Amino acid sequence: MINHLGDIQNNRQFPELNRVPKKILSREDFMLLFVKQLQFQDPMHPIENHEMAMQLALFNQVDQLFDLNQKFDKFLDTSRGFYLSNLASFVGKLVKVKGEYGRVEGGKFLGAEFELKEPARGVEVVIKDEKGALVKRLSLGDLLPGKHAIAWDATDENGNPVPDGNYLIHLVIPGKNPQETPPLSVTGRVTGAVLGDEPQLVVNGEMFLKPSEINELVMDNSNQVENQEIQGEENTPNNGGAS
Repeated sequence: MINHLGDIQNNRQFPELNRVPKKILSREDFMLLFVKQLQFQDPMHPIENHEMAMQLALFNQVDQLFDLNQKFDKFLDTSRGFYLSNLASFVGKLVKVKGEYGRVEGGKFLGAEFELKEPARGVEVVIKDEKGALVKRLSLGDLLPGKHAIAWDATDENGNPVPDGNYLIHLVIPGKNPQETPPLSVTGRVTGAVLGDEPQLVVNGEMFLKPSEINELVMDNSNQVENQEIQGEENTPNNGGAS
C-alpha cells in the first residue's frame, strides 16, 4: 500500500515518467534534440567543429525532406481531387463496356455488338428482363468473321414496346457453350461513381467497373436532337397575335 502511494506521488511529481515515446519525429523534435545536445555537452570535451558542421548539414537535409514531403502530399491531394472530378464528369455519359446488361432508354435500345473470330451458323440473341423472363429471341442466322451489331427495336415477342431499363443479353452459337461465345460490348449509361481508394464507375446501375474498363465514350445524339427541337420551337414565329 505504501509503495503504491509512493508510485502515485512520484507520478505526480514527475509526470514525464508516464510519457509515451513518439514513433515519428517532427522537424521541431530534431531541433530540440540538437539544442539539448549542445546544452548538455561535456564542457571538458565539447563538440568538435567538424562534428557541428556535420550535424548542421544533417539537420538541413532533414528540414528539406520535411518540406519535400509536405509539397508531395499537397501534389497528391491536388492530383486526387482532379482525378475524382474527372471521374465524376463521366456520370450521365454513354460508354461502351464489356458486359451482358443492355439498356433501353426512351423506347430505344442503346446498342450492343460482338466480334466473331470464325464463321458461325444459326447465331441467336436471347434477351431477358432482370427477373430472367424471356423478352425476345433474335435470329441472326449465319455470320462471317468480324464485328456484328445487335439490332433490336426494343419490343417483346408480341411486338409490344418494352419498358425502359436494363435487359440481359445472351449470345447463343450452336455447338458452343456460353464460356466459348465471344464477349458482348454493350452501350450503357454511367449512372454513378464510387469514390474511394479504388474508384469505380457504375454503368446501367448494375456494373461496377474500373475507369480502365471503359472501352469507348459514345456521343449521345439524343440530347442533341432534344436541343434542336427546343431551339426549333423557340425560333417558330407566333402568328396568333397577327392582325
